[in-house]
Amino acid sequence: MQTGPAKERHLLATMTNEPFQPVRLYYTVPDPSLVIRKLTALRCMVEVPVERCWQWLYHAEAASLRFPAGGYDDVPKEKRPIVLGRIRFPEHGTMTLQTNSLERAIAGARFFAPRLGPEVVAMRCRLVNRCFAAHEGQPDKLMATLDQDVTAIDPRVAEAALRRQLAGVRSMQDAERAAAESLEQRLKSKEDVPMVEDFPLAPEEETPDFNHLATALQFRFVRAVEHWRGNTHLTLTAIIVRAVEQSIRDRDGHQGP
Repeated sequence: MQTGPAKERHLLATMTNEPFQPVRLYYTVPDPSLVIRKLTALRCMVEVPVERCWQWLYHAEAASLRFPAGGYDDVPKEKRPIVLGRIRFPEHGTMTLQTNSLERAIAGARFFAPRLGPEVVAMRCRLVNRCFAAHEGQPDKLMATLDQDVTAIDPRVAEAALRRQLAGVRSMQDAERAAAESLEQRLKSKEDVPMVEDFPLAPEEETPDFNHLATALQFRFVRAVEHWRGNTHLTLTAIIVRAVEQSIRDRDGHQGP
């Protein structure tokens, strides 16, 4: 249930009506000049030297994209074309795609992958794990929160913890019990994601439609919205468990007696 203070605030949203939530994807780029040539060929891309970036516009090739609240025709004509994101090349061999909503980041990953080719690989994701109120400032200023108090997730830490948990496991039953105990401990500890989270992606496991990235961001989006509503006790782990349990109930309900 939404709390009183949340009712008095107005959620900051994008022109395509997703909650404002800064996110940046980091790519490896073997040949930046080749990527730039490909961007030049896209009518939805415009180089902006003063910003040292390429603007990704909701225009031309990108006009077919749809977002949860609608599509291109839902954007007022006087506001077109809006900027969906910005691509930069901060140093040789790297590229970033920065957007102001998680839905745009997912759409961007899916849009650029076939156009830039398989050698341009999404390796990391950084996002701000919260929603913003309209009175907190202008979106361009709030994008700076992406680089404030960043917590970089090291997968080796989780791998080491997993090895410790599975030490001495000799059967599938033991493994399931260890996994259940680990999950219970995480739920009890209230361990949660940091405010500004930078975590690695797994490109070797990703699907052509970026389903793994989409799932990771969508769970974080749900958490951000729940916290906006005042349900700050809900951790990312609790939200994932809730979703899994609901999926099992739905599946069992469809199967029938």
